[in-house]
Amino acid sequence: MIDLALRPSARLKNASEPILAAILEHPFLRELVDGSLPRAVFREYVKQDWLYLEEFLRTTALIATKSHDAVMMKTLLKRTEFLVSMEHHFHHKHAAELGVDFARPSWEMNSANYAYTRHMLYAAASGTIVEALGALLPCPCVYIHVGDVLYRGPRPRDPMYAEWIEFYGPGPLAERTRELEEIFDELASRASPDELARAERNYLISARYEWMFWDAPYRALTWPV
Repeated sequence: MIDLALRPSARLKNASEPILAAILEHPFLRELVDGSLPRAVFREYVKQDWLYLEEFLRTTALIATKSHDAVMMKTLLKRTEFLVSMEHHFHHKHAAELGVDFARPSWEMNSANYAYTRHMLYAAASGTIVEALGALLPCPCVYIHVGDVLYRGPRPRDPMYAEWIEFYGPGPLAERTRELEEIFDELASRASPDELARAERNYLISARYEWMFWDAPYRALTWPV
């Protein structure tokens, strides 16, 4: 029987615990939970998320080209496509209420989003598949962790925010994320110590960017000049 605590993905999560704690304390999430988060802030977050997901898919495609295992390549692409499709469904469902048009977006990435996605793309282009997955995994893993914690608490008065929590709580999204972690664990079991160290570095950088991803819309940060 495999000790789950010894899995490489579990070690990465353990290393990111201080960042995860800071994310859960961010006022964006605290106000989302109590229902007081301004709708304009959530709208900007959703727009940035839409832009981010395009680059997430692009990163996944780059990572898949590094695999010599056709089955693993297909599995990786299917799992990430499923994650993105589910998030797009949530976006489209609330498009009218949020006042956004996903059919013809003319939005610009804020500086945090741009830096985050360039970090992922660089890792995918220049690193090994293990190092690249280290940069990719925090997106689904952080959200599933946040969703799991918030799911066990009271629901916000705002029905959209309540649905957001349930969306990232236990269910298909969490299951697909675990499957991505299993892919990483299998590959990481054959990786060198240097590769694993670089994968952890990439993971922690992405986890920090996740905090910044919520912080930017909350503070209406775009570009300083």
